[in-house]
Amino acid sequence: MDFSSLIKNRKKVLKPTKTIVTNTSGEKFEISSGIVRDLGIKVSPFIIDDKPNLNIDMIIPGLFLSSQDPVIDLDLLNSHKIKHVLSLGIDPDIKFHGINYYYVSILDLPEFDLLGVLNNCIEIIHKNINENILVHCNAGLSRSPTIIIGYLMALKKISYSQSYEIVKNKRYIRPNGGFVNKLMNLQHEDLPQVDKIN
Repeated sequence: MDFSSLIKNRKKVLKPTKTIVTNTSGEKFEISSGIVRDLGIKVSPFIIDDKPNLNIDMIIPGLFLSSQDPVIDLDLLNSHKIKHVLSLGIDPDIKFHGINYYYVSILDLPEFDLLGVLNNCIEIIHKNINENILVHCNAGLSRSPTIIIGYLMALKKISYSQSYEIVKNKRYIRPNGGFVNKLMNLQHEDLPQVDKIN
């Protein structure tokens, strides 16, 4: 019996399975034997964060990383002397006098065109790092660490792995796989030229 026939025979004895899938709009579908059935259920496509994470982590002097939660706490921002906030994909509802805000639209999807926004973010960070800039996204796990890793790669002329280690040693992070691949494939000449910090 050849290998192809063996596989065919083994498939005949497999038990049928059902898989429940939630798409990016929050619609649930059941897939069974190649047939897709709409379950008529709609849920939030994102994990709802019901416990605020008020940690602000200094990655290097002047550069801070957090979730969206600290951005609406003026006392917390003042305690870190934050003068600039770079929001990635989440535009804060509350903005305070005396703090400069920057918003960049980034989706936390592996296929998102990260390189299309990375250089702009690096320039915003570098322009404001001497006055303390906080970079945040929703949870502070994927988008904001990715941008900070890219910034460190440009600033220090180091590899993705070296930059990742610097950030990981300061905060638990989990950049999505697409972002990781894009940063790993970057060469230093692909990044903006940033001078060392004064």
